[in-house]
Amino acid sequence: MAGVLGATVKIAHPQQGMFLVIGNGVSPETMVKDQGGKVVLPLSGFKLLAVLPFAGYLALRSNRNIQAIGPVTVDTGRLSKLVEILAKTSNTSPG
Repeated sequence: MAGVLGATVKIAHPQQGMFLVIGNGVSPETMVKDQGGKVVLPLSGFKLLAVLPFAGYLALRSNRNIQAIGPVTVDTGRLSKLVEILAKTSNTSPG
């Protein structure tokens, strides 16, 4: 339709992003790495947070060994506050 009207359609997407990946009874770590991704935080069971190129995300969405995959947004302000609190807690000693 766009071609008939002489229009072009472009969909912007990030080059890479952070995703929650849940394996379907298997660890998704190897599949993430095979798609050019990097595991940033292993979670319990077959779950992990990974940074993936957008093309890798699309490939894993249709992989039968992946139960679910979706983007994750990190609130950097809240994360910074948490890191600050944890740093203060670890620097204090009882007594």
